[in-house]
Amino acid sequence: MDEFVSEVSDLTDFGPLNLYKNSVEWSGKIIDHDIEFFMTIGEQNGVYINGNQLKLDEKFMDTISKLTGYYEKFKSKWAKVIAGRKKTSVKEN
Repeated sequence: MDEFVSEVSDLTDFGPLNLYKNSVEWSGKIIDHDIEFFMTIGEQNGVYINGNQLKLDEKFMDTISKLTGYYEKFKSKWAKVIAGRKKTSVKEN
């Protein structure tokens, strides 16, 4: 969360980080743009946003760029965790 705050927006409400066997999901709301985001690693990789009457100005586009850039870090970090879990469960069998 600290990395997100420093790289994307310090005005963010975070939802829980959900770690499942084959996926990771995380969501929150960027308050200053009234954007809800949802990041997932697994079957439906990607970062998704919801919003109402979003103003497409330079500041908004900059925030979206930062959000997608942060997603790449999120994906890299959590994909390693999922891969490690899969290796561990194969060894246990």
